[in-house]
Amino acid sequence: MGINAIVFIQPLSLILKKTLFILLISINSLCFGQNTTELKLTSDSDTIFWKKIQNEKIADFNLPKLDSESEFVFRSWDPGSLLEIKKNNDTITGRIIYFVFEVWEENYKADTFVKEYNLPSSKSKKIYEFISNSGIQKIPSDKYIEEWTQGFDGITYIYELKEENTYSFKNFWTPKSQNGIKEAEFIIYFNKKISEIGELEKYGNDFVERIPFITYKYSGTAYAITKPPTKRELRKYKRERKKRNKKTRDNKELS
Repeated sequence: MGINAIVFIQPLSLILKKTLFILLISINSLCFGQNTTELKLTSDSDTIFWKKIQNEKIADFNLPKLDSESEFVFRSWDPGSLLEIKKNNDTITGRIIYFVFEVWEENYKADTFVKEYNLPSSKSKKIYEFISNSGIQKIPSDKYIEEWTQGFDGITYIYELKEENTYSFKNFWTPKSQNGIKEAEFIIYFNKKISEIGELEKYGNDFVERIPFITYKYSGTAYAITKPPTKRELRKYKRERKKRNKKTRDNKELS
């Protein structure tokens, strides 16, 4: 027995438009949650994989989400830091946030340590001017760059750039491993220049000195770093660790 049915076939162009519209809504929801400002994602962005990883990092370390209300926001991510430059009217601010996981026994996320450094306004302004005039806006995410290779190790850099109502999310896997690719050479130069302008190395060194863990790792890296303690330091650390474990258990019971 057959079934008679009337099938309405929509033009392909209309179907594609609807699909793109739904996709943009999904991306905006994924990126920003509930925001009053609607942002248009650039066509050379890539949110397929790294946006999810970034959201997990934000949750794990309680890091700030993108401020979609500011007229200009630039955010540069690597496995252990977030640099953010914002502009509102004539006010330009900058900060860099470092973060690590504690590794304790078999727990690779036993605890976290996060520290934020506010950049001097003069440095923030110079970084903003460099970014604005650098041409970074024209560099597409690495999957759109011919012959850019991918791998399982290395360092992935993520850039978020929000200008007015336009937003880009681009990632670049280990630029130093790309041979003869001009975009990779530009990313290396771009990172180096921002670090020099902001004198970011001194903040990174200060952060490492303050890490309270014997063994720690940066988010997304495959290895842990250990600061060899003396026997006395190790005994003290174990006592403090035991207190922290008890406090964590007590808080869970109360909640």
